[in-house]
Amino acid sequence: MLIPWEIVAEDSEEARNLVEKLLEAAASDPLILSEIMRGVLHEDPCIQMQAASMVEKVTRVRPLFLTPYRRVLLNEFSRINQPGVRRQVAVLYGRMMWDEWEMKQVVVLLSQWIETQEDEDTAKNSIESLHKLAMQKEWILPIFRECLVKTTEHGNPGISSLANEFLHRM
Repeated sequence: MLIPWEIVAEDSEEARNLVEKLLEAAASDPLILSEIMRGVLHEDPCIQMQAASMVEKVTRVRPLFLTPYRRVLLNEFSRINQPGVRRQVAVLYGRMMWDEWEMKQVVVLLSQWIETQEDEDTAKNSIESLHKLAMQKEWILPIFRECLVKTTEHGNPGISSLANEFLHRM
């Protein structure tokens, strides 16, 4: 199925209806999600944004649909610099089951996104994802804790507040 991205990216009632239909279809058909994943890598930033939002919504209820895209997440999505897209993508890393080698790469990536604090929502979503991964693998906890401590010392107030919440839970 080819998605008419030019229509989806518009700010119209027709576009919103089409997105809703695509989300419903993608939640039951991983092949449609495949096409949406391609949209995240589209050259148009508006299309990237819409596609990233759609992937996040579908995988919120169907996280296993991300499994075939491990390499895409590691090799391509990790290089996306657009803040609005990156904040959506950051959530996805916590929804995956990674092998050890991949997990190390993801931990480094999320830690970098937290430490650079280029975008508050990206940093917050990265903290949430890194927390989920730390709950899966014990070796991540010290890295996560160190990242949180650095964030509370040098972060903006919104990010520092979230980091403090996680530190108090540990």
